[in-house]
Amino acid sequence: MKRILLTMITTLLFCHVHGEGHVNLDSLYRVLDAAIDSADIFLQKKEQQIANLKEEYLKAKTEMQQYEAATKIYMEYIPFENDSAIAYQYRCIELAKSMGRDDLLATATISLANQLSNSGFYNEARIHLSEVPEQYFGDEHLIAMNRLYGEMGFYSHDAILSRAFHQQANEMRATLLERLDTTSTAWLTFRTNLLNNENKQEEALTYSDRWMQACEPGTRPFAIMAFFRSEIYRKLGDVEMQRYWLIQSALADIRNAIMDQGSLWSLANSLISKKEDVNRAHRYIDFSWKCLTRFSTHMRSWQVAPVVARINDEYKQQLQTANNHLRWTIGIISLLLLGLLFSLLYVMKKRRQLAKARNELNSLNDQLEVKNQQLLENNTLLSDANQMLSDTNEQLRNAIMHLNDTTRVKDEYIGKFLTICSDYINKLDNYRIKVNRKLKANQYNDLLRMTSSEHLKEDELKELLENFDSVFLHLFPTFIDDFNALLRKEERIIPTDRNSLNTDLRIFALIRLGIDESSKIAEFLHYSPNSIYAYRARIKNKAAGNRDNFEQMVKEIGMQQ
Repeated sequence: MKRILLTMITTLLFCHVHGEGHVNLDSLYRVLDAAIDSADIFLQKKEQQIANLKEEYLKAKTEMQQYEAATKIYMEYIPFENDSAIAYQYRCIELAKSMGRDDLLATATISLANQLSNSGFYNEARIHLSEVPEQYFGDEHLIAMNRLYGEMGFYSHDAILSRAFHQQANEMRATLLERLDTTSTAWLTFRTNLLNNENKQEEALTYSDRWMQACEPGTRPFAIMAFFRSEIYRKLGDVEMQRYWLIQSALADIRNAIMDQGSLWSLANSLISKKEDVNRAHRYIDFSWKCLTRFSTHMRSWQVAPVVARINDEYKQQLQTANNHLRWTIGIISLLLLGLLFSLLYVMKKRRQLAKARNELNSLNDQLEVKNQQLLENNTLLSDANQMLSDTNEQLRNAIMHLNDTTRVKDEYIGKFLTICSDYINKLDNYRIKVNRKLKANQYNDLLRMTSSEHLKEDELKELLENFDSVFLHLFPTFIDDFNALLRKEERIIPTDRNSLNTDLRIFALIRLGIDESSKIAEFLHYSPNSIYAYRARIKNKAAGNRDNFEQMVKEIGMQQ
């Protein structure tokens, strides 16, 4: 009964959208903004569900019970935390081996390969799929192979290999369309996307309608359906309906605490492509980036990076426009000052005329004295006005200096960010070339050793911190001395290298840049939020003055430079 009711609701929603031909996107944006504001609540609910499953896993008495509990945890982690999902699927594999259950081992191996494909670890996925015995080849194995070759074809930089991978994926998809039940979600997914890729959008919408009726609204499958439905409208050029389904998909992702999401940053990309609401686009991409950071896979980061760069360019353009307006304002104020100067010269001329008249008309001294007193009062008012204008000019100069300093900091960080991105792309390309050579030489063991090492991550993190130290100390060369001035003499921090920062200094360097949330600092420095909180508390206890104002004083370092 519940299933029938949900299907009716979905059908009514679809009929409303197509019957009206128009949707109120503004109200949907408000609903989406409210969901983002409540994201922490959905996240806590998700974490509690996983915690309950982990407790069930720990209480399991048999290996079969552990296998079933670990599988449930894996299913929750699939769109939530990639590394944890892979780790729990490896546990399932070990448990299946321990029980001697080849059927469970094959199922777990195929699931692991799917997750590795989704994470961009194509070679590992390929190896795991090759380990599945032929007697366990079935629809799930074929679906996993189709996804692997489809992903490899899409992201391959070699045109010949890309065509070969796509050909293999297409053959597997054709086989699946023949084998799968035509009422199944998998068959509807393949059929809808195939028609859309063949530019048969109207027919694709017909199958998408059937797919939508097979999904429970507000679930992860519904979010996936809504995303691919938006792609159909994108190809049709219907921006309004494209955004409508992207919002529906994003709402389902947020309310289910899905970290592996594409709808929200696709919506931000649509907004920025049409030169529309830059602030809204920035908020959506910022939230999406945080989610993808938690999901932790480089593939999604590569997809989102171009959108982030475009939004930064739009912000830079807005800043340039604001600077132009400021120049016009300064010009108008200058003209007003010039007019005031002429007025002052005129008053001075009148004063000289009055002095000459006083010498000539001694008989009118009493009257002139009264007039002189009035003139003195006017001069006092004028002097006060001049003083107020001088104070205003000083404030304006300080505002301009602060704005220029902010612009300089942003420009230098954007330039450094683009340079690091370019270097990182080159490193990834070199790494790809190495992997390609190893593959051609069938040196799979060397590849395994290469990808098992943690040195690459450690080296990249070290280089990131060195770049951060270099840029920050370039912008704030006296930061270390100014920061130590806020501490008691016996508690001052002296780094071993004056050209780099230690962990304590980096935390407060980020606070100086306006990043004062412990969670964000923890993400950047790869510490836990509790550790960052402890560092901050320990340093504030060493403050020479009031510890409650310590971080605000850190934020003011370098403002007068």
